[in-house]
Amino acid sequence: MVWELDHKQLPVLVLPPRGPAVCPWLTSIIDDGTRALVGWAIALTPHTGTVLTALRMALVVDEQRGPFGAVPAMVRLDRGLEFAAQAVKDALAALCVDTHRLPGFTPHRKGKIERVHQSMEQTLLVGLPGYTKGPRDAGGRLHGPLADTGRDKAAAETATLAPTRIERFVAQRFAPWVAWYNTERPDSMLAARTPAQAWADDATAVHRIEVGSLRHLLLAGVERTINKDGIRFKELAYVAPELQGRRGQSVHVRFMPHDDRFIEVYRDGEHLCTAYPQGQLSAEQTEAFRTHARAEAKRLGTARRRASARTRAELAPLTGDEIGAAESRLIPAAGARDLIGRASDELLRRRARTNLLGLIDPTAPRETRGWS
Repeated sequence: MVWELDHKQLPVLVLPPRGPAVCPWLTSIIDDGTRALVGWAIALTPHTGTVLTALRMALVVDEQRGPFGAVPAMVRLDRGLEFAAQAVKDALAALCVDTHRLPGFTPHRKGKIERVHQSMEQTLLVGLPGYTKGPRDAGGRLHGPLADTGRDKAAAETATLAPTRIERFVAQRFAPWVAWYNTERPDSMLAARTPAQAWADDATAVHRIEVGSLRHLLLAGVERTINKDGIRFKELAYVAPELQGRRGQSVHVRFMPHDDRFIEVYRDGEHLCTAYPQGQLSAEQTEAFRTHARAEAKRLGTARRRASARTRAELAPLTGDEIGAAESRLIPAAGARDLIGRASDELLRRRARTNLLGLIDPTAPRETRGWS
């Protein structure tokens, strides 16, 4: 199984949460044998996070998307810096996937994914408002309800007729088109079969991976220490109920580059929790956090009481003027056991002295033997 990966700036205007209208970028992954669009991600600019997100989609089996999802034997990449990021290299290396980096300016070397992009433009984007490759007037202004000049892009958010919001474009336009392309559109190069049918007809054995393993593989990692306000990372404080009572412990943080919505926390190689930025918790997460915090406080209180019950007190020296004996310090349970052990050893030494039996130690100096 071979995959092709590529970026493409979509020639259609969308409106981001803030700022002027833009043409978003698509990171796509297709299966070379079936031409299935197995993974994709859309962002305002391409970066390592979009590549890892698309890889995760391509690797995971999701019945709603079709039968797709497997670990490829090789991937073909162009010279984009995002594909050369260390996090991407580490993820592919961990999955034992060979990487073939194509020479620069050779789009024909990955012609299948270029053809998928062309089909996407012809069957989806050309019919949307804000399609930037449409006809223009003599002054270069785009015909249609939307314009792509700098002034029009800047004023798009407050315009009467605005471009589609990027989240609506992804959920209502692009995702349904991908489902249609993979499962309903026959391809002449696949003997009039759909990519899903070609995938089902392929008898090649595929290697799949558990979703839990991908949580670790497809993230970059750093070491952090748990503080009183959680884990400080990228100038944000990340919190989770499982972090209660772990202040000062060192943990391994795995994160999605360019995505601050969550981090995965590992302790001694085991997944500890998923932490979220403080102040960005949902109502359910806040309630779970408080419930776990109460349970953790109860557990720590019980542990402190047990530790206090196992401690031994050391009395202050008495001079005769004291009304009562006072405790000068507390000795932890481990120290108390050590103190009791030393006292027992001293008692044994005393009981083993031969002069208690009336015997004289022949090795003692003559003047201390009691006779001349």
